Amino acid sequence: MPPKRKRSGDEETRTSENDSRKSYAYLKPSVRRIPEKTVKTKWTTLPEPVQDKVRDLFHSLERPVIVRQQNERKRIEAQSAVRAVVHNLGKRLPRMPFPPITKDSNFDYESALNEHRALEANLATIQDSADLLRAEIAKEEALLAEEKQSLQEMERNAKRAEVERKRQMKNEHPVLRKLDDLPQTDRQGGAEFTLLDIKKSQVTMDELGDDPEVRALMKQLHGHLQSMQSNTAPLAGLSEAITRSQAALDLYTTPND
Repeated sequence: MPPKRKRSGDEETRTSENDSRKSYAYLKPSVRRIPEKTVKTKWTTLPEPVQDKVRDLFHSLERPVIVRQQNERKRIEAQSAVRAVVHNLGKRLPRMPFPPITKDSNFDYESALNEHRALEANLATIQDSADLLRAEIAKEEALLAEEKQSLQEMERNAKRAEVERKRQMKNEHPVLRKLDDLPQTDRQGGAEFTLLDIKKSQVTMDELGDDPEVRALMKQLHGHLQSMQSNTAPLAGLSEAITRSQAALDLYTTPND
């Protein structure tokens, strides 16, 4: 298996340059195809002062090319070639068409920075608003969860109450069930009191006496009545004695002067 080839210094430099370009913004060259009609109708030649500056720029390019060559002969050849190119460009410069100066043709770095700062400020404001909205949504969701839990608890309590009511109805005394079946009075006529006909009533004393629970209750009430009667027996003649004493006092009462 052949050994792996080591990276050269140029490849490492190129890789580091690519990484640095990814970290920072940079201008990327692009090619635009301009129609010939647009060039002939809208493009114009440069003014004389601008042409002079362009010629000076061409001449300034000669020095780096000449200094780069160490051999005297090659230096002379490079200087001759560069001068020929500069001379040809200088002759064509007055006839060269250039696009009109527009806003997009000039790159203002400071304006770009200011616009970038403004966009960052707007982004920060929007992010803060989004965070506040998320917090409010989380709060409302928590309240909704609590209300759902309370509703479920109320539903469970209602079901338990319904089950308890049905259980109590099963254990209800038959007499109370018959009382529930009795006809109800008309509530629209105000607070009227109606006595039921004893003959038409379905509940009789004989039926009540047959029930052991009712019989025990009646015995208990009878015992209470007898106890009350025995407690009030010594006070039976007290009312008559008070009346006689009051009459005797009235006989000896003297009129006021």
